[in-house]
Amino acid sequence: MEEKKTEMANKNAKKANLLDHHSIKHILDESVSEIVISRGYVEDVRTSNIRLFLGAIIIAIALLAQFYNKKFPQNREFLIGCIVLYPFFNGLLQLIIHFKEKNAILVTYPPKCPWFHHNQQKHLWTSG
Repeated sequence: MEEKKTEMANKNAKKANLLDHHSIKHILDESVSEIVISRGYVEDVRTSNIRLFLGAIIIAIALLAQFYNKKFPQNREFLIGCIVLYPFFNGLLQLIIHFKEKNAILVTYPPKCPWFHHNQQKHLWTSG
């Protein structure tokens, strides 16, 4: 019985460079996410999808500005529009990250309880 536990512990063991605080934080965040999801919480990915969509818009603006069909004097207005839109969407993305996510590791829906139906809040799991 103990052999199985040690085998499973070795199988699930995650390794990190102890001198690299980013890799330690990543492994801790990943472990917390796995534990929370294994407890029956469902991850809310709407904010992540919004961030990905805004990132795709930002990349599209940059690509359009770079590879637009006309040369510089003719595409001046188009480039000005791209130059205005690029920081606007980047700022919007940063506002969402700063004010909506708030350093959250994981955002989950509340667990489903048949006896608890009133206004349930989303759970934010942060790393402090």
